[in-house]
Amino acid sequence: MRPETTNAVRALARRLADYAVLAHDPAVPAATAGYWEMSRAHYAAIDDDVRGLLAEDPDGTRAHKALTAGAHDPARHRELTGHLAGALHQRPAEQARLSACVAASDREVWLDHHLGDRHTAGSTPLGLEEVRALAGPWTVPPAADGRQVHVVIPFRDGTGGGRTRNLLACLIALRDQDSAEPVRVTVVETDAHPRWRELVEPLVDSYVFAAHDGLFNKSWTVNVGVVAEGAGSAYTCVLDADILVDRSFVRRNVRRLIDDGHTAHVCCDRSLSLDGPSTAEAIARRCGAGGAYVPLDVLRGVLLREPPGGALWSRSDAYDDVGGFDERFEGWGGEDEDITRRLRRSGDFRRYGDEPLLHLDHPRPPMRDSAEQPFNAHVGMGSWDGGDGYGDPLKYMADGPRSATTIDFSATARPPGPLMWGQRLLWNDSQWMGEKDYYFNMTVSVPVPPGRRLTEVLECLRQLVHRHEALRSRVVVTPDGRPLQEVLPSGAIDVLLAEANPKTVDEVTDECRAELFGRSFRLADEWPVRPCVVSVRGVPARVTLVLSHVFADAGAARVLADELTQLLAGTAAWHLPGQPPAQPLERAGHENSPAGLKLSANALRRLEKQLRSIPQTMFPGPESEPGPYRFRRMEMRSLALTEALRRIADREGASTSTVLLAAVALVLATATGHRTAVFKTVLGNRAFPGLERLVSNTLSNGVVPVEIEDVAFAELVGSVGRVTMGNLLRSQCDPTERDAVTARVSHERGVHMDLSVFFNDTRDITGGREPRVRPEADLEALSATTRTSWVGEWERQDAKFFFHTRTVGDCDHVYAMVDTAFLPSASVDHLLRGIERVAVRAADTDRPVRELRELLGTHGPVGPVRGPDWLLVDHCWVRLADVRAALAAALPDWPSEVVVAEGEDGPALTAHVACADSSAGPEELHRAVVAVLRDFPAAIAPSRYLITPPGGLPDAPAVHRR
Repeated sequence: MRPETTNAVRALARRLADYAVLAHDPAVPAATAGYWEMSRAHYAAIDDDVRGLLAEDPDGTRAHKALTAGAHDPARHRELTGHLAGALHQRPAEQARLSACVAASDREVWLDHHLGDRHTAGSTPLGLEEVRALAGPWTVPPAADGRQVHVVIPFRDGTGGGRTRNLLACLIALRDQDSAEPVRVTVVETDAHPRWRELVEPLVDSYVFAAHDGLFNKSWTVNVGVVAEGAGSAYTCVLDADILVDRSFVRRNVRRLIDDGHTAHVCCDRSLSLDGPSTAEAIARRCGAGGAYVPLDVLRGVLLREPPGGALWSRSDAYDDVGGFDERFEGWGGEDEDITRRLRRSGDFRRYGDEPLLHLDHPRPPMRDSAEQPFNAHVGMGSWDGGDGYGDPLKYMADGPRSATTIDFSATARPPGPLMWGQRLLWNDSQWMGEKDYYFNMTVSVPVPPGRRLTEVLECLRQLVHRHEALRSRVVVTPDGRPLQEVLPSGAIDVLLAEANPKTVDEVTDECRAELFGRSFRLADEWPVRPCVVSVRGVPARVTLVLSHVFADAGAARVLADELTQLLAGTAAWHLPGQPPAQPLERAGHENSPAGLKLSANALRRLEKQLRSIPQTMFPGPESEPGPYRFRRMEMRSLALTEALRRIADREGASTSTVLLAAVALVLATATGHRTAVFKTVLGNRAFPGLERLVSNTLSNGVVPVEIEDVAFAELVGSVGRVTMGNLLRSQCDPTERDAVTARVSHERGVHMDLSVFFNDTRDITGGREPRVRPEADLEALSATTRTSWVGEWERQDAKFFFHTRTVGDCDHVYAMVDTAFLPSASVDHLLRGIERVAVRAADTDRPVRELRELLGTHGPVGPVRGPDWLLVDHCWVRLADVRAALAAALPDWPSEVVVAEGEDGPALTAHVACADSSAGPEELHRAVVAVLRDFPAAIAPSRYLITPPGGLPDAPAVHRR
């Protein structure tokens, strides 16, 4: 093969590996949601081609999986590139086709992968203190002649210092400029109070604080800085706090404005969002070693094409002519594109082609609101003119003044200790969710009795914080990764203060709650409670608490609401129920005592028995093409379901929650083609001694297998009730031991246990009042008023099906979050309405399950179509082709075949493996097969392994059996 051909193949292979990263690396959609939406279909299409190209190369397939699981590792990228180059060399026609596909996609995608040839993933992390040390003492430079440049940097950091580290690096780079023009740097911090003033103010010409603790408003923050400090400047540069500029940044861009005569520009057509190691490398080179620039070949990150912001340059009069940034943009997205449109419309706007702007890594903010919709979709692009003025520092105090204060506390310190079992469950979930873990936050809101002064309300909050150690705790992580809780002896908790009028008090309370709710808790640096007091004409009217779910569940929220209500009413703290209050560290100690270990052991024995007789997954397939957002949630509001559940519960002497779970189980089993529906349920455990009034997280998970037999619906309800009652008594256990039991049973059964179906009935803990009883109502007529709607979309979730419900007014609202790869969007409405139809049909007279399944056959979700290649083995739906594929992936060097034999308990699988390694035994083979089953939901491991010499046939003498 000619060298030039080899280079071309290698280059194409590298681009294909890039597309695998683009399709799977979470950093890509995190870079910017809009660009991801415009590009994701191209990534998926090329990635499908990559997997097809490697279909006959097990090592290449493993390399692809390794890279998609660890996109940060350049060695994995090189390994996949090598496999792809080999495959392309062997298939010239495919090489030509993929080259054309990649070229076409390259023209369409807005986010790309950059991996420098000299990049390594081993750079030493740099934190705030390390970068602070690089800043050194700041000396104000002597005044210089020339037209002044005003650099404005908008800033907020409520995450514990990550954004502040980047700001310091940005300021160090701005101090190291070769420009002859005088440069004035203004940092505008916007928050409830000036968190970082003492650190930032000595390093800049001007520090401005703009009070606002709501959604970050970059537009207003920049405008405040321009108006407050921009007088006399000829040129304005709006620079993001996470941008690391080169030494010629100011000189180069001022020269352009002077020489080219245009009004505004952005200096590059690409920006590079660096990963963590590359961020450390870039800061070390530019700020530590004093390099004039950072070479791109040592960096890795996500390239953004034609970024609208990052570093905007404008003549100051042109900025004023368009009215500055549009201050209607709040939260993430849209403001940069808007001002560039208006600058282009009003004058000569240009884009230059400098090397990409370097964007330092930081925790990503939410890019969508709580309903997963863009924050600023309602704002008309290009419609702002600033006619009413801009940059008013009191903007957020005009209609409802916002301010902040603190609750100071001093108490006894407690050394770090283990988390409770329930805390660890939510800690693990929060770590998996990352920046989206605000999804779990809890809220409490109580009215303030008339006549209470603000100082009295703050004192009640202080007493609450002093009473419950959970509210003044932090999480510390040991070097080996174990999370511990530590009670600090003193501190100050921020309190948001907001003003409303009598007509808007509820609206302002909801707005404040949403603002405080929509951020992740950084539990290493932040208290697990965010209080807010809303006043009317200076008199407190509402108190709201937003709580970290690691330190408070719904039961804890109820306790806090009750105690805060009593304190506000004048009850002394020592007269509150539960004296002295239980504390999390004591409970964690009990859980690690002999009594606690016995409680855990009993729960684990029950769990093991359940795991041995359930399907490995409710969703073996066949898979379908997922929607644009893979995970979606639909809401159903049904008065008919609410009343039907009540009637059945009254007749059968059961709870409405048990009846609802039975109905959901019947419908889901029908939709998935299973005889048994398996759920994880969330249990509060508040009935146990010592947990009734504990402010912490006492939750546990129970496994509820529901066998759908040919019985009456009442019997199905009774069966569900017995299982759930058993779980109530025996579900509390050590999460680590729970995982170990699950892994052991999975290995012994030869399955990957996928417990990703959840049922969570929160109707009695979300504050909704009991629905009105309608014994005279015609349920069929009520069904006509039922409404469904989509209320959320996500890229990733840790569940394939999550059903929950809450009460709002007179109606139960039920929700189904689904993985659209297994439950298509079109089926979800049928599924929810099927639950309603089952309950309505069984409301007044008990019905056979057989009749209800027939009803679902015409009015419910369509079950999966499984052909003759599907078998039911050990309670699991299995497809032989997937079993063979799993064997090939696990044992790539050893040919294998799978045969089916009928046994006493149904079909059983036997693997014939041709192996020349005499040391290989069936346990080793079994372990390897089980290890890959996560990627093959329709496969289980064979129950027997027959190891034959190479070339042996299935009937050859076996060396080993399992």
